[in-house]
Amino acid sequence: MPRTGGASAALLFATALLVPVAGHAQLKADFAPSESQASKRIDIIDIEFSQSRSMFTWCDKNGQLWVGKIDPDTGEVTKPQLHLLDPDAITPADMKYTTNGPEWVSTPTGDHVVYTKFIADPRKPKNARMALVELSADGSTWSEPQLLPSDAGRTAVYTSDDPSDPKPRISYVDGKNNHFWRYLYEPASEVAVKGMAQTAKAVSVRFTKGYNGLVYSQDVAGVKQVFFLTLDNGKLQQITTDDGDKDLRTVPWVWRAPEFNNKLVLMTTVNENELRFYKGDGAGTWAKVSSVKLPEGSTVASPEPFTYNGKSYVSLAVKSAAYSYANAVYLAAVSPNAKTPLWKVTDDTDGHMRMDPEVFVTSANGPMVFFNKFDPSKDPSGENPNCKECAEGLFHAASGL
Repeated sequence: MPRTGGASAALLFATALLVPVAGHAQLKADFAPSESQASKRIDIIDIEFSQSRSMFTWCDKNGQLWVGKIDPDTGEVTKPQLHLLDPDAITPADMKYTTNGPEWVSTPTGDHVVYTKFIADPRKPKNARMALVELSADGSTWSEPQLLPSDAGRTAVYTSDDPSDPKPRISYVDGKNNHFWRYLYEPASEVAVKGMAQTAKAVSVRFTKGYNGLVYSQDVAGVKQVFFLTLDNGKLQQITTDDGDKDLRTVPWVWRAPEFNNKLVLMTTVNENELRFYKGDGAGTWAKVSSVKLPEGSTVASPEPFTYNGKSYVSLAVKSAAYSYANAVYLAAVSPNAKTPLWKVTDDTDGHMRMDPEVFVTSANGPMVFFNKFDPSKDPSGENPNCKECAEGLFHAASGL
């Protein structure tokens, strides 16, 4: 989940352009979907932002781990401020095992980069380790890559995201896709994720933001439901029981939502065409508070929540009925009172693929949505819309907020 921020300057800048309806998604009155190229580099894929550092990280086609700078005011990629962290981390091909690239983890000394690193050939899970590169608190110095103490075959690392967290957490899988979690700097704290079945691939779980917990979906009598694991005491609770398969190919998220008095709120996808939100009361009871339906025949991909100016939103890629891949990027409002619960931020008439949306909050332009774009017509095989030849680079779009 992107590191979220305030952007009071953006609020002042945009006041005259907003529809002043309290509690509603406040879109600029003249907003229209648009997009522009942020970088022509076609190997900047699966980026992850650190809001506090104004940086992003990724692994290129050769498996090199990088960080880049982003202008905190405008959201433009700062050139040529790229820094090589590790010349041999993971390649796009390796992601068939890891399912993800590098991640930021929040610690008392700032955000650092955690990732999977293959230490020997063949590049299979048995030869994978978790690694860490740390940035000094003032942002001036990077450490050398360091392997995290662990057993063999630890991969697909995901991280917690609580600023200045004294006990940052990581989750990961072993070579047989059994799921584990631990405190980043405490190898002996590793335990299996309670209630999480062994999976055919490295399906991820997510740490809750603002609470020491994990959230994930599991099959219950043929229907996938969401479970909440409190890490302090190991208590596992099923928090959805209603109709519809939850997170068939996505992952649920839990965060503290400002519009609900900072109560924990769950976002899950239902039957791949609905976002459904539930609020916890702090005593173990969860109740549905809102729902956003996607256009008829469409399918959700890569939804992630973020907060901005006291409201919660979700970025998501959407596959229209006419396509076999996601062709547009949308935003959704979590509030049940939203005047505009779902809106498109990109133009999808070109039929190009748009994937992996990530949000960075700027001070002048509000939230900007970044994504990778591909032209399927350039695929030699006709079967791989995000092929190397199809890649158009990194793009961004205004959010309208």
